Amino acid sequence: MPNITDMSQTAVAAGQQRAASAPTASGPTVSAGWRWLAGAAGFAGAAALGLSFGVLPSPPALTAPLAALTHYAAAHQHLLMTAAWLEGTGTALYVIFVLALVHLAGARAGLAGRITTLASAAVLAVSLAYDVTLIAFAQSAALGGRQTTTALVAYGLFAATEHVFLLAPPLFLALGLILLRTATLPRVFALLAVTFGVIAPFLGLAGLFTVTANNNGPVGAAINALVAAEALWIIAASITLALRKPRLHSQKMITPGDDR
Repeated sequence: MPNITDMSQTAVAAGQQRAASAPTASGPTVSAGWRWLAGAAGFAGAAALGLSFGVLPSPPALTAPLAALTHYAAAHQHLLMTAAWLEGTGTALYVIFVLALVHLAGARAGLAGRITTLASAAVLAVSLAYDVTLIAFAQSAALGGRQTTTALVAYGLFAATEHVFLLAPPLFLALGLILLRTATLPRVFALLAVTFGVIAPFLGLAGLFTVTANNNGPVGAAINALVAAEALWIIAASITLALRKPRLHSQKMITPGDDR
């Protein structure tokens, strides 16, 4: 006949094991250095993205003659290449910060966490496509000759790709839903993220029917405002994360370089 004491000890051990494996409201505890690194990635990523859009002079209209397009690209070749590098690097750091927030919230294995990971991959893919169009536009125009046809096509794709960012799976929506259930950041960040995530696909859809270079027009202005607001959200969240004191609990302390 089983010993009552042994059965009690087994039940207690099983309960402790379940409690240890259950997610906590505040996510895993990490060192201050890890939070600073994550915050630095977000801040640098948002800043690089802002610079990538700000370094280029206003581009010509999509209906401009081929000579005007190639002259613009050839005259600003180095700026176009720099913008492509800033945009690609900035997006990568931006996504790293978002995934760090999901990790800190302890939601990597949940549905919302996996959707955020999927959306991050989609945003990176679109970013690479955007960078390729910028590089192709700059290089083809500089080479001249038959390559100017490539420059024309690349410029059209460059203008269209700007709107695909907002049609990608809504990164901020899934992230905001995760943050609503945790204390990783103040609640206002979660509410703003959900708001951005709901608005973005509709603006992206509207943008498809009003595609212009550099997002001119009323829809373009709304898209630019949303992108700027999201970048400011990332900057504010990165600073808040670095300065915010984590809640203490019994989970293992994570230090920089330990992603387990």
